[in-house]
Amino acid sequence: MIIYDQTSIAFIQRTEELLKEILLTLGFEVKTKRFIFKKYLYPINIVVYEGGSDLGHFNPSYFQIALNRKLIYLAKDAVLRDILKHELAHYLAFLEYGPIQAHGEEFKQTCRRYGFPDEISAATMSLDNANLSKEGDINSERILEKVKKLLQLAQSSNTHEAELATVKANALLLRHNLDHVNLKNNDEPIYLDRVLVQKRKDAKITAVYDMLKHFIVKPVISYGKNSCCLEVSGPLTNVKLAVYVANFLDQEFEHLWNKAKAEHQLQGLRAKNSFFLGIAKGFDEKMKETKASFSAADQKSLMLVEKDLTSRTKMIYRSLSSSRTANNIDSRAGDIGIKSGKNLTIRQGVESSFKKLYLGFSKS
Repeated sequence: MIIYDQTSIAFIQRTEELLKEILLTLGFEVKTKRFIFKKYLYPINIVVYEGGSDLGHFNPSYFQIALNRKLIYLAKDAVLRDILKHELAHYLAFLEYGPIQAHGEEFKQTCRRYGFPDEISAATMSLDNANLSKEGDINSERILEKVKKLLQLAQSSNTHEAELATVKANALLLRHNLDHVNLKNNDEPIYLDRVLVQKRKDAKITAVYDMLKHFIVKPVISYGKNSCCLEVSGPLTNVKLAVYVANFLDQEFEHLWNKAKAEHQLQGLRAKNSFFLGIAKGFDEKMKETKASFSAADQKSLMLVEKDLTSRTKMIYRSLSSSRTANNIDSRAGDIGIKSGKNLTIRQGVESSFKKLYLGFSKS
């Protein structure tokens, strides 16, 4: 998961300068945030992620080099330069050959072309005390467990009990965020994760984007090379919860569409898109009703938390443009979607073999 705080931002600035030095040494023309390869400009874009045993990787969809956060504390500059050279070799090999085997012959040819020694082309590199890196934090996991238990109660056939559990789950998440705001810790990390990676923007990703706004995260529809995804940023607990929801919705939207299509004789892409956008609108109305039931103090706290989130996510996004999916709306399908959205209740999914928990939706 990508992480932003004052420490990682300072590290990013330092490593980008190191990368520029490497590019200049190799004979590339370097601009402020880009370099020229075969007359085209490509970004110098480094991010920091937390967790995992690898030291770094190159993401070709975003022309992005990602470095493990443990390098901030454990890597000397000489080691860091070697890691940057390795990931830069992946970058240059992709620009030269397109998608290739990670450490295959094309990659090794690229390393030789730019005079990198054998240790740079090696697939692995060791760091002393690498086990000091630890993913997540205990408090965040405890809050998630409490929220999940409340969401289980939200499946109750007792309408009053289900609604009360939903309100308590939202209030608990709000309290957790408010505690972090009140700490006034300017170095409190902001995390970023990517979900729903697909070829292009569509009504489904737009609908999920609208729904995730209710989980105290900053969702952004991001565009890469021949790809589109949702970037979700915010405090760790919120991001994890939002990712669970997004992943499950990706499947559940199709299930709800097939059900609505059979029950109401809906058909065609126009109706499907309208139905998905209707789900988001219905869910939005339901969540606004839930937040309206908050006390005056909690409503004020929510405004404070959301303002703080907007301020801190500026570390990631300095400027954003807005756009909407242009659709020829099927009003009947949209109305059916709104009804489905109003009836959605978050439920806990099953833990997979990869130890990722998903939250889905079912009819209340």
